[in-house]
Amino acid sequence: MPKISAKFRKRYGIPYAIEQFAGRQFRCRHCNEIFLSEKELDRHIKLLLKSVDNAKYRVSQFCPKLNSNMDVRFLYSYDVGDRMKRQWLKMKKGDEYDGIQ
Repeated sequence: MPKISAKFRKRYGIPYAIEQFAGRQFRCRHCNEIFLSEKELDRHIKLLLKSVDNAKYRVSQFCPKLNSNMDVRFLYSYDVGDRMKRQWLKMKKGDEYDGIQ
């Protein structure tokens, strides 16, 4: 599952997060289904090849369009490496480490 790794900080007492996006997902544009691994996508494509007439392989009207907004689901996780290195972090003046709330 795609995830956002977050590092938690406070600047002059105001909490904020440094977020980094990571992960991959695969979308079948024929039926607009999401798969978290390429292996799952391959299985799905093999099933489609067996069940659907080749002339009907069209892009679903429900697939995301380019340059449009869409809803996305992420796993929001704590950056464990950041917590382990917290005593050696170099931060700007006024910044401090902010643990899990």
